[in-house]
Amino acid sequence: MTSDSSWWKDAIGYQIWPASFYDSNNDGMGDLPGVISKLDHLKDLGVDLIWLSPVYDSPQADMGYDVRDYESIWDKFGTLKDMDMLIAEAKSRGMKLIMDLVVNHTSDEHSWFQESKKSRTNPKSDWYIWRDPKTDAQGQRRPPNNWRAAFGGSVWTYVAERDQYYLHLCLEKQPDLNWTNPETRAAIYSTAVDFWLRRGVDGFRMDSVVAFWKDPRFPDSEITKPDQEFQPMEGKYIMNGAPVHDWLKELRARIEEDHGPDVVLIGELPATGTDEIVRYIDPSAKELNMILDFDHFMAGNDWHADLSERTRPALPLLKDAIIKQQDFMQSGWTSAFTENHDNPRSVDRFGPGDGEYRKAASKMLAMFLCTLSGTIFLYQGQEIGMTNIDASWTRADIRDAAGLDYLNEVERKFPHQMAKQEAALEGLRRLGRDNGRTPVQWSAAPYAGFSGVQPWIRVIDNYKAINVTHQENDPDGVLFFWRRMIKMRRDYRNQLIRGRFQVYDKENLKTFTYVKTGVDPADEILLVVLNFGDENADVFVPGDVNESSMRLLLSTSSEHPPDTEHGGQLQPWEGRLYSCQRKGTDGR
Repeated sequence: MTSDSSWWKDAIGYQIWPASFYDSNNDGMGDLPGVISKLDHLKDLGVDLIWLSPVYDSPQADMGYDVRDYESIWDKFGTLKDMDMLIAEAKSRGMKLIMDLVVNHTSDEHSWFQESKKSRTNPKSDWYIWRDPKTDAQGQRRPPNNWRAAFGGSVWTYVAERDQYYLHLCLEKQPDLNWTNPETRAAIYSTAVDFWLRRGVDGFRMDSVVAFWKDPRFPDSEITKPDQEFQPMEGKYIMNGAPVHDWLKELRARIEEDHGPDVVLIGELPATGTDEIVRYIDPSAKELNMILDFDHFMAGNDWHADLSERTRPALPLLKDAIIKQQDFMQSGWTSAFTENHDNPRSVDRFGPGDGEYRKAASKMLAMFLCTLSGTIFLYQGQEIGMTNIDASWTRADIRDAAGLDYLNEVERKFPHQMAKQEAALEGLRRLGRDNGRTPVQWSAAPYAGFSGVQPWIRVIDNYKAINVTHQENDPDGVLFFWRRMIKMRRDYRNQLIRGRFQVYDKENLKTFTYVKTGVDPADEILLVVLNFGDENADVFVPGDVNESSMRLLLSTSSEHPPDTEHGGQLQPWEGRLYSCQRKGTDGR
């Protein structure tokens, strides 16, 4: 490995959801050979870091986030030989590869759990989290507490062999591992970490790292939904416990001892405050290199609110979330992303969706992401402006297990209230996880060129207008703009990747304006102005910027009025990047 342990700082990351990336053998499911066949597309885009979502052997109760065997590949995705080939082919193109490390829980079909459930005295009896039942006033067996699982129902499932319940914060088929057990942690390292580092991967995105610790008392949650049997889990009982920091230090030390300092660890930490995140990314702590923060997706909304109740955040709230994330550069390092496998498409979440301004907004959001400091991650299909599912999608089209559980729960609670059931489905169309999991639209051929047969999930209907092949030949298209913007990000890496981020005019409801200052005081400063609306908007020029020094480096629009160079008005969903000087630095 190289001696530079910060290769990941300048990387352009790209997340692949294998089931929907490319199907090489026409069985309707994406696969590892399909990923290999498209590596040149990623290389041409400017990507040099691939984040591969789970490909481990799995029953697929939660699309691979229920691992049955960490050392095997799910047969629909390919084989270990295919995985070795992907690692080698990526490296031959100068690309790093990281995997999803899913070790908060396993599948209930994992051999560890099959052994653990047999009795209270077997060798792996304490590898998962077990608790005795409670008894209610009628003498009936009840779960140990009133927590509601992330996807509905109780977090506890009863196993007769032990006369105990096991904990699963997510689905019933995803029992949580007991990280307090040193034997469990040693097995996790051996089979899920060391095994893959020895095969050549460059690091991990750590799933649900925020939840490795749970309060061993398992107290009841406060009753905030009196009409429901199970209550939302309170973060203080399941998140960011002090032992997590000790466990990550232990993991990092083992990795560095066996593999050196260059392995990157990226933690998923939703709903976590700034002070706590700083503890994870402080370089002296030797825990995580960076984290994935989700405040920009949830701005203005309650984490426990139903999908149908969540709204688009007002722009100042989005700005607050981005400021929080960018400020992590002062403590360590940060990441930036506007799409992933658990969230809707950015052009729908932050933009106008499919329609007149989709193309303009997709390019503006590309400029937005590429001008944020830290390590950026695109999500597959984002480079062509793929959109959410639409109103034609019915319940029968939904594939996400969590989404279906949500619909089932609403139907049980409101069996005769069709308006509530339709509102739940509409919430999934706007914010559900299937939005980011539809097949990548490679061409206008049937099934968007993803496969020669009906895919496992429906293709978005707009694939004939939005696809890679069409945009390869469109210099004014979204794909061309991403390539150009990624190159500019590298050309101005001191400002755009490593620079200081400063927001101006924060309460403006239409435009997002910020300055990027380079790490070298001699670096020119860059001004970014983004229009988040369907109407023209004034360019805001900060008071400490010399307006006459402004030089337009790039606009998302191909048409500009004469006053573009020194401000003027932004077109709907336009973004501009200026080079400029602060007042007093040019003698004026």
